Amino acid sequence: MFIGKMISHVIAFAIFIGSAAGFTPLSLRIFGFRSALSSELSEDDTSSLTSDPSSSVEAPLKYLGPYPAIGLRFPNLATPSQLERNVTGVSLDFVLDTAANINTINAQISKELSLEKVGNAPPGVSSGGALSGGETFLLGDTQLEGLSEEPFTFMTDLTASALQIASPASAGLLGTAFLNCFQGGVEFAWGKVEEGQITESPTVTFHGEAEPIESSRPRAKIYPLDVTLLPSVTVRINGQEMPALLDTGSPITVLNSIAAKVAGVSVIDLPAETNNPFTKVGNNMKVAQAASRGELLQIAGSNGPVNLLKTTSNVNIDVVGDETIDFGSNPIFVGDLPGLAALDGIGADSPPAVVLGVDILRQRPKMLYRGQQLEVYF
Repeated sequence: MFIGKMISHVIAFAIFIGSAAGFTPLSLRIFGFRSALSSELSEDDTSSLTSDPSSSVEAPLKYLGPYPAIGLRFPNLATPSQLERNVTGVSLDFVLDTAANINTINAQISKELSLEKVGNAPPGVSSGGALSGGETFLLGDTQLEGLSEEPFTFMTDLTASALQIASPASAGLLGTAFLNCFQGGVEFAWGKVEEGQITESPTVTFHGEAEPIESSRPRAKIYPLDVTLLPSVTVRINGQEMPALLDTGSPITVLNSIAAKVAGVSVIDLPAETNNPFTKVGNNMKVAQAASRGELLQIAGSNGPVNLLKTTSNVNIDVVGDETIDFGSNPIFVGDLPGLAALDGIGADSPPAVVLGVDILRQRPKMLYRGQQLEVYF
């Protein structure tokens, strides 16, 4: 029996061509999306907007373990117990995932809230391999949680699909179908912890309009992957350039074995498989010890568990942009994720592949993801 530390969700991406048509940013007291609403609101409606609306809103960024998430409140939804008391309003946490092109919702939650079915999501691919399709549900109007302001409608007609993607401790994932709604992008301010104390609170800012970016911020181009349109960037691993999936839904950075070989990256050694029962016991102990030290992680694959092995030394990582964007030297992991294999690495002509996760992205204080402009700022 194999003993190892399990990760239920390392990356979450699905081969699914989603549409943002069901996500309408609403301009009320904070948002200034007048252009998006001009054809939809009457003169009386627009007169209720503030004369100097902001085009951005900042909300608390929370961490569910290592996963960046936001809290959303759905004022029109209710649990069965709430309905018995004639009250409504449900709060749910969603992981913000740049490597998912569809929003997801836990199937049990959709059942508990009796969500209205509005469609179906076709089959796709997740980190563990092939992914079956699922029903798509209407969550409806939503508000941001944790604001000092009075609650306001942040987005209308939000939908999500009940796919078999693990989303640890959260109600689901908000992918690029959600993140790409914002013309000015979505800014992650990761926060800062010093000596065990939070010195800067993490936040996420949604920009309704594309404003000029200060020239001092380094920029990298986003290259959408074929079919999925998921965001990739070019990175240098130990000086070797290769494509990387930009993945805020992954707590760790992972190279596939080809990328590790090209970059000269070495990993810990696992004991060879054996049929000797006594040797197996000793090998299992060594594997368990490696897992306890954080040197070995596992994810569930469609053909069995997949090992992710920690590098034996730090790896130099840069993002290739208008200038070299240094992310320092850090330990990462190596493993052949079934999902990357299904995507032909990460692009049909690029066998070496990287999943650029939050462990590396947080080495810089902020990241501004601008999906509509196909660029990311650090």
